[in-house]
Amino acid sequence: MPNPAFLDDLPTLDDKLNWNSELDRLSQHIQQCPAPHVLGIHGDWGSGKTSFMRQLQWRLGGEPPHKDGSVFCPENFKLSEPQEALQKEIATIWFDAWRYQNEPVPVVALLQEMRRQMAAIPAVVEKFKKFGTIALRYTLDSLADVGKAIGFEGLPSAEKIEKLGERWEKEHHAQGLPTDSIRSHLHETIKCLLPDSKVARVVVFIDDLDRCNPKAAFRLLEGLKIYLSIPNCVFVLGMNERILIDAIREEVSAPKDTSVDELKLRASHYLEKICTDIHRLSLPSKPDELLTGWFRDAEQRQALLVAMADVCCLPPNPRRLKALANQWARFAACVPFPTEDQQRNVWAVRVLVATYIHQFHRDLWERWCFNEEFWNEIKAWCMGEREKPSSESSQSSTAEKIALRGPEWAGALKLIDKVVDSGDSQSPPIWKPGFVNPGDIEIFWISSLIRTHADFLVASDFVPLLKGSGATL
Repeated sequence: MPNPAFLDDLPTLDDKLNWNSELDRLSQHIQQCPAPHVLGIHGDWGSGKTSFMRQLQWRLGGEPPHKDGSVFCPENFKLSEPQEALQKEIATIWFDAWRYQNEPVPVVALLQEMRRQMAAIPAVVEKFKKFGTIALRYTLDSLADVGKAIGFEGLPSAEKIEKLGERWEKEHHAQGLPTDSIRSHLHETIKCLLPDSKVARVVVFIDDLDRCNPKAAFRLLEGLKIYLSIPNCVFVLGMNERILIDAIREEVSAPKDTSVDELKLRASHYLEKICTDIHRLSLPSKPDELLTGWFRDAEQRQALLVAMADVCCLPPNPRRLKALANQWARFAACVPFPTEDQQRNVWAVRVLVATYIHQFHRDLWERWCFNEEFWNEIKAWCMGEREKPSSESSQSSTAEKIALRGPEWAGALKLIDKVVDSGDSQSPPIWKPGFVNPGDIEIFWISSLIRTHADFLVASDFVPLLKGSGATL
């Protein structure tokens, strides 16, 4: 079997997750919403936020840097006439926040990046044709001047702005607060750069805010709130909301004895103030089809689809599924593909189980490789026979055993389903859906598939997958 091409993790303009209607709606929303406006694109790591935002930028007439290989673009992709028309009205800016997390005032780096990118934006270049490049350069330099002013002033806390304003009014009477002057100058500069149109606006995409260190993320959010809440500006923030709240919770003002849970609530409330318009990315509705869609071998694809049937056994996360597809190609080469249909289905389950554990659970994989009989422990846990001892009274044995986190070697992992104690130790456990959060990283997704095919999954059958050259690279 020929080796399939390795699937990379580049953001892509090719919509494989059926986002078309959502992209159309948000594109119209960004064009028509009152500005200033902040839109949050929320999703777990690996959910496709960057691809979604790049595709949204493309819808608005922006051209992502696909020519340098940093964004995948199919060969036949070209801007449509409506997109070319939008280029004359909308300036799109892309800002990778984590690249500038060590800047003392991240919003200054954002302004510098806006200056650099706006110099090549069609809407800006077209307006300055009649004025010449010197006028354009002079106007763009105003963005840099604003950045210098902010950097010189330093970034005050948004909570202190009101007190600063009161003090400034007492000392300077009717004169404007420096922050207001900077914001006003920035507004005039952007207005000069944009086309003379009622709908003209700059749309700034800020990605990977959740990857920044806590202070950098907080300072950038403060900068957006203090300086960039100006007309003609729309900001699109890509973030893992849970990670960002964890990151900034220590930066939000609170009494010293505030609990961690309350700090999270305060951080969440702070984020709501900045970003009241939230779009949460939908999860892949059919992870099995997304995974097998990357397989080159149609027979292997069919065998696995039949084996999985209606079993929920895959993480609904595009990045994780793509990683799984890469490993599948290596493991599938370790064992011959059977000729009979039923054997093919079991073969597919074995390959997927080994692939899944190898890719996502290193500790389990290493134990398994060291002792092939460790498989019996994994299977027993998935069958509900190895739950961690409960500290609750034995009198509660008739209630649901919700945790089922397994023995010590399972660590924080938990099964996808709950087991209900039948009251008879000789009877097999009764299972029911656990209603897990699909974004939780501690879920052992493959457990339901193992339980479904347990009778056909014998430790010795996995040896070629454990020892095969393709699996141990």
